[in-house]
Amino acid sequence: MTTDTGELVRTNQGTSSEVSSETGTAVQTLSVLYGSQTGNAEFLASKIVDKANGQGYAAELMSLDMLTPQEAARKDRLLIVTATHDNGHMPDNAQPFWDQLQSAGSDLFKDVPFAVLAIGDSMYEDFCKAGSDLDERLGKLGGKRILDRLDCDVDYDLTSGKWIRGMLETFKTVVPKKRDNNPEDSTVPGANPAEQPKGTRREPDTATVVEARLLSAPESEKEVWHYELEVSGDSRNYRPGDSLAVIPTNNIELVEDLLGFLGLAGSEVFGEDGKTVRETLQNDYELRLPHLGIVAWLVENLAPDHPVRNLVESGDRNALEDWLWGRDMLDVLQETRTTDVDPGEFLSMLRPLQHRSYSIASSPLADGDRVHLTVSTVQYETAGRRHSGACSGFLQSAAQTKTTIKVFPLPAHEFHLPHDNSADVIMVGPGVGVAPFRGFLRDREVSQARGRNWLFFGDRHEKPSWLYQEEMEELQSNGVLNRLSVAFSRDQQGKVYVQDRIREEGDGIFAWLSGGASVYVCGGKQIAPDIDEALLAVLRSHGAMTPEKAHDYLQSLKSEGRYVKDVY
Repeated sequence: MTTDTGELVRTNQGTSSEVSSETGTAVQTLSVLYGSQTGNAEFLASKIVDKANGQGYAAELMSLDMLTPQEAARKDRLLIVTATHDNGHMPDNAQPFWDQLQSAGSDLFKDVPFAVLAIGDSMYEDFCKAGSDLDERLGKLGGKRILDRLDCDVDYDLTSGKWIRGMLETFKTVVPKKRDNNPEDSTVPGANPAEQPKGTRREPDTATVVEARLLSAPESEKEVWHYELEVSGDSRNYRPGDSLAVIPTNNIELVEDLLGFLGLAGSEVFGEDGKTVRETLQNDYELRLPHLGIVAWLVENLAPDHPVRNLVESGDRNALEDWLWGRDMLDVLQETRTTDVDPGEFLSMLRPLQHRSYSIASSPLADGDRVHLTVSTVQYETAGRRHSGACSGFLQSAAQTKTTIKVFPLPAHEFHLPHDNSADVIMVGPGVGVAPFRGFLRDREVSQARGRNWLFFGDRHEKPSWLYQEEMEELQSNGVLNRLSVAFSRDQQGKVYVQDRIREEGDGIFAWLSGGASVYVCGGKQIAPDIDEALLAVLRSHGAMTPEKAHDYLQSLKSEGRYVKDVY
């Protein structure tokens, strides 16, 4: 909302007090704890707190790393909102809580009312495992589950509303467990930001882009850059296979255009921290990737026959995502013709600006304190406007200006080289998916690993798009890269992809697998099922397996950590 002085202010998020200051009567408390890796779960949790306070609750919002299980067990009503990181892992800020929960006493949460809302991405097999694990563990520790867990895919904006309404209604009927007061329980370890470790989104490291070179040829359909960053802190302490998160700022032209559309000068103050709206839009909120929830919110006031409104109300997530593809927040406002939106309310609906993560293309053994990234620049024109990727454009600018940027490491859970350096590795990385395998090969070269290395690389055309071609051919000539299989889909009459090369090389693939080789896949999420099918075909054909045995064999590779994917 806007004050009389033109200052934009946030809505109050409430407190955890248990007595109304006006009536002296007890009010219903609700503690919303979140585990978030990219900011989505935190955003959803904050919206639930706003909704709860609007219904008369005294709601509080905390991340899971701000308290211990013992402190959580003393809450009157407990809601956990958590994402799942990677394939089935706890978000970084939920891991300490989860670790302590494993050794908690069997009745720690006895009769504590709780509910869990899990969000994830169904392209992963265990896409909501973190929420499932927390839900199951709290139940085993005596917690009183007031509502079955909800598992949400990436469309949680559209699918969580009914569950949240039911959860708030159900919690109103709950009588909190009586307990003795214990002053020691009021402490919240880690609540002081100064005590947080470096190398996290909350306390990022710094970096400077010290080298940038174009990998793709000028005639290529894609512009791919190789960046080398000098990094500080924990970002130096990575392993090949890890990723580096870059925290961008929004393009100032997009910010100015959005301010103009909203009728704001940009100098208005927003919130209690004294930031201007311009600063807030540039540094704090996601403008390049509109989320489904804000679209649904915007179309509430559109005409019943408006095509975008019909699209939202159809519940067809794929169709809505197709419509959103390539559009930024300004596009959405313009195309829905939402000219009377309240600026303060609009800003409160925006999600926090997300970091972008990139597979690291280097090795500490070979490259010291420099972290290498392989980045495809996003740039296109639509609706008469020039669009650029929030982070790929940001990195280009940082390379030119030598501006210090904020980064932090994202350790992989399974996507690392085998501990046994005599083990063979098969790497499948089309396009920029080759990045981590460049790091793998550089590491194995310096460490003189005895295991063999086989790389599958692909793109549309060889001449403009073969990334790191000279390096790969040199590694092949000096014996580090034992086999190199390439597929350039548009360079012949029939399209040929890396999965086709895997089928063609099936005899060798099966021989390597039988000898203990590990398989790594990196690339867009659409590649994962294609590689699965290719490997299953190899197992059926060259391993003489039935479809059932081939499926079981592939599952055993996954469970042993010998078939690992990094898809995005």
